[in-house]
Order: sequence, then C-alpha cells, then structure tokens
Amino acid sequence: MEDDYPEVQDPLLEINVGTEAELRPLFVSQLLNSELKAEIIGLLHEYKDYFAPDYHEMPGLLRSLVEHELKIKEGFKPFQQPPRRFSTDVQLEVKEEIERLLKAGFIRTARYVEWLANIIPVLKKTGALRVCTDYRSLNLATPKDEYPMPMADLLVDGTVKHELLSFMDGYAGYNQIFIAENDIHKMAFRCPRAIGTYEWVVMPFGLKNAGTTYQRAMNLIFHDLIGRTVEIYIDDVVVKSPSKADHVGHLHQAFDRMRMHGLKMNPKKYAFGVTAGNFLGFLVHQRGIEVDKNKAKAIMAAPPPRTKKELQSFLSKVNFLRRFISNLAGKIRSLTPLLKSKDVERFVWAAEH
Repeated sequence: MEDDYPEVQDPLLEINVGTEAELRPLFVSQLLNSELKAEIIGLLHEYKDYFAPDYHEMPGLLRSLVEHELKIKEGFKPFQQPPRRFSTDVQLEVKEEIERLLKAGFIRTARYVEWLANIIPVLKKTGALRVCTDYRSLNLATPKDEYPMPMADLLVDGTVKHELLSFMDGYAGYNQIFIAENDIHKMAFRCPRAIGTYEWVVMPFGLKNAGTTYQRAMNLIFHDLIGRTVEIYIDDVVVKSPSKADHVGHLHQAFDRMRMHGLKMNPKKYAFGVTAGNFLGFLVHQRGIEVDKNKAKAIMAAPPPRTKKELQSFLSKVNFLRRFISNLAGKIRSLTPLLKSKDVERFVWAAEH
C-alpha cells in the first residue's frame, strides 16, 4: 500500500535508467567496487522496461499462467452495499484515480450489477490517493483458498549469511493478475455521485485469497530459483548470493524470468547489491538477523509516564506482555520432543529475555 523507499543499511547511489523527461530512479549500493557496480548498472539499463512507474505500463500476466477465480459458497446471494457519502475534495481525487484505472484497463464500466461494493479512499504517505474497494460482503461468501503460503521465519533464515542481496517489490502486484472472465461481474463497485459504477478486470487489494493467488503466480514464475538464489513472500522478492562474483548472474536469472512472463516491479522499492536490508520486518545480513530499528522506533521514542493514570496504563501493558511471553515460553518448552534441545533453549531464552 505504501511507496516507501527501500530500508537498507548501505549508503545508496541513485541512478536513472529512464530519460531526462521521464525519470526512472533505481538504487545501487555505494559500497560495491567500481567494476561490480558498473556491471549491475549495465544490467539495470538492459532490463529497464521491467521497472513500471505507472499503471499503463503493466500488461498483466498471462491467463494461462494464473487468473483469480471467485467461487461462491452455497446459500449466499448477491449483496449490494448501501451508498456512502464523500466530501467534494475526495470525489475529485477519486475521479482522477478512476480515470487512471480506466486508461490502464484495470477497470471497466458496469451495468445491471448484482454484487455491488463501495470504494474506500486511502491516502498513502506520499499524499496520493488509492481507491480501495470494500469487498467484505463478497469475501464472506467466498471459500478460503488453502494454497500453502511460505513460512516467514524460514524465508528470513534462508536470506541471511549471504554476501550480497537485492531487494525488489511487485509494482501494484495484485493488479497484474486478471479476474476470470466469468467472475468479473462480481467485482462491481460504485463511486460517489456522477462518477459511475465500475468493475475490476484485474485483481484488486482487499479481495479474499488475493495473496495466495499472487504467491501461486510467483511460485510458478520463479519455481526452480526459490530457495537457491531467490526468496519470495507474496510481492517481496530478494535475490541472494553467497559470493559477490555470482550476484550479477543471479540477477540475470531473475530478470529473465520476469521478461518471460511479463512481470513488472516497483522501481521505488528496489535496492541492488547491498550487504544488509529489511526483509519481512527483520534486518538481514551476512552475520545473521537483527530486529529492524524502524519497527522499534515507536517504543524507543515513547515519552515516559507523566501522570498516575499514564503510569497505570504503562504497567498494565507491561504485565500483559509479561504474561504473553510467559505463555509463549511454556508453549516452546512443550515442543521439546519435536525440536533439538539447543533450539528450545535458544527460543525460551529469547522469549524470557
């Protein structure tokens, strides 16, 4: 949902793989030696078409590879949400975003709808407005896709102890997957006043099973690279290399797969050839794992209690956390027959301290 820049420890060099009129900034570690840095920059220019700065540059993944289906549970009937009110300023921004989505072919006009949802305007940190859709009614009627998702802790463990890492993120990744043609009519949503009624042609955010569908697509695209040179959790992608000399080759493999299937990535969330970076909430590097300092920023910057009421509130939170950690340690100990004793000792110590 956000357009944050990559969180890495290395100082980054910004390069432009576009033109002076249309900038396409990417980020490369400044700590790389000049030869390796030149190789990576040359590679980025070679694959510059796969960094999509806007919707209209995303043709979508082939339906033969993946498409999102919307099955409905027995007993559920189409539901139309009552209209909502929006301020005039919000309506104008919604209209601009709808025009962008129409131009990109992500949505189309809808008539004689059965399922009908409302929009939810969401402001990003950049100040831009994203039009999300309230699909709670449709999600309730949709069965869960039990496709297995990767375990985040195993992905983090598989990323550490590598000399070089490159972090990538799918640009509006869900929108690169088409909705099955027979299910598009279920995706109808209304906009305020005269803007009209539309339906999504591609998979939007907020839709049940969207994450599993996207993960399925990424597994199909990078299937034989996953675990060896690539780790993927939905739209978060890391290319990893135990040796600096191999990193350009591993990036070539990843970009070739993107080119083969037409997968686009977000240029604002790239960092190439770094020694450490944020992945799934952890700072990963060659030495191991650390908690991301940005995640603890709110706690570190919190002011001390100044009144009796604030002190009581703080102590209640501490006691709740203490009980949670104690229960966690107990559950970890109960797994002793299933885990190695050293693993249990390490987990229990981490939980209690």
